[in-house]
Order: sequence, then structure tokens, then C-alpha cells
Amino acid sequence: MPRKPKPSSPAPPPAPGVWAIKKRDRTWMVIDPAGALVCITLYKKGAPEVVRRLAA
Repeated sequence: MPRKPKPSSPAPPPAPGVWAIKKRDRTWMVIDPAGALVCITLYKKGAPEVVRRLAA
């Protein structure tokens, strides 16, 4: 049986002052509160670690 596509709804923009982690294909993007791309990680656990270190 073919899989049913999931309904895609656009993600709401992050609140001001909040770091965002977004999935992109097989990578994870870390975006700072100003909306600038900080880095791209290959592993899901890497993105929160980057945010944790930068926010400290």
C-alpha cells in the first residue's frame, strides 16, 4: 500500500530571542534569534548541543 503524504503546514517563525532548530533533508540547521543561519549539523543531537554551548 502506498503511504499517504502528510499534510504540510508551514512552521511558525521562531519567537524573538529563541534559537530555532529546523530539519533540512538529512541535516539540521541552527538559526539564531535574529534569523541568521549559525550552522548545519548532520546529527539531531548535535543541533541542541550547539545551541546549548552558544547560549551559555
